[in-house]
Amino acid sequence: MNTIFRLKSIALILLAAFLITSCSSDSNNDDIDLGNGGGDGGSQFDGELSVFETGADTREVTINGATVTGANATVKVAFQSSNSMRRLYVTQNVSDFGPEPYNFAIAGVSVDDKKDGSLDLSGDNKNGFEFAIPFPVPNSADSKIVYTIWATTGRGDFRDIAKRNAIGDTAVGTITINGSGSNGGNGVNAFTKTLLAAPLADGSSKTFISMFNNQVYKISEGEEFAALWDFGFYYLPGASHGASLASTSDYPELFDHDGDQNTATTPTPLVAVSGLTGVDQTELNKFYFAKSTKSAADFDAATLADLNAIAVPTAERVNNLAIGEVVEFADQYGNKGLIKILDKKDSFGSDGFISFDVKVTVLNF
Repeated sequence: MNTIFRLKSIALILLAAFLITSCSSDSNNDDIDLGNGGGDGGSQFDGELSVFETGADTREVTINGATVTGANATVKVAFQSSNSMRRLYVTQNVSDFGPEPYNFAIAGVSVDDKKDGSLDLSGDNKNGFEFAIPFPVPNSADSKIVYTIWATTGRGDFRDIAKRNAIGDTAVGTITINGSGSNGGNGVNAFTKTLLAAPLADGSSKTFISMFNNQVYKISEGEEFAALWDFGFYYLPGASHGASLASTSDYPELFDHDGDQNTATTPTPLVAVSGLTGVDQTELNKFYFAKSTKSAADFDAATLADLNAIAVPTAERVNNLAIGEVVEFADQYGNKGLIKILDKKDSFGSDGFISFDVKVTVLNF
């Protein structure tokens, strides 16, 4: 377990070093501007969100409202783009009732906003900024609020993230704040609608996942993050594979690591994760699967006791997965859980994917 925390710490240090604070002295958003007195850059944030055009970033943040002091969670929000960012759009979705423009005044801050409710990015904030933004915490324990944030080069649309997006059509940050009541913490983490894509040769597909934080990773990020991955998705036709999940340690040899075509005249042996990323095989996580006799309804009703009762499987791959099927799992750190298959596309091309819900035990380290 020390390996994971050490690598995670290194990643955070690198991220902190990469952040650029480029806020103007004439900014009209002083209440939230970290570089201009609006926030205490040395304080402890409740979360840190970053959306960068290049380099490692953290686009999904989850905050437990019970750990927040006061009515608002303060989140460090950082964006970087080679394009001029002119507006910041923030939506608020309370308990899945639907997104609506976030009103900064609710949290007691004054900002320079446009007529459509977006935040005006003035001065040097156009290519990179860091804001300390307060977000209200849900009042009830069983509710949640999801905030969605993106930057545009001009007038955007609260209903369309892709419209004039300054970084990319899907470049968006999300902050989920769960209810702050005392009846939380049942020992189970639940991750919903996680999607893994089929592996692509250019490394752009988000194929691997770390169950530590439900973080999904691109193959191209493997040199730095492969030791954090737990398992990945792949599809191969035939009775032996089909739609499959495999531990990072036992992921099949599917990668052409040198870019040459693997043909009869110029054979190039394909490699697994270690050969692709250069990360030593011994650092890759083992993850164990077994198809379960439990139904989708059993998954929905599963409690901590049900998860703890799972026998540790021995196989590091599970094949020919079907929609609605439930898979039991255990990792090498003692976590146990269930995966419910929601949807899939049997393809090894850019349209191949699998999506699933997860319930996993929470260990105290």
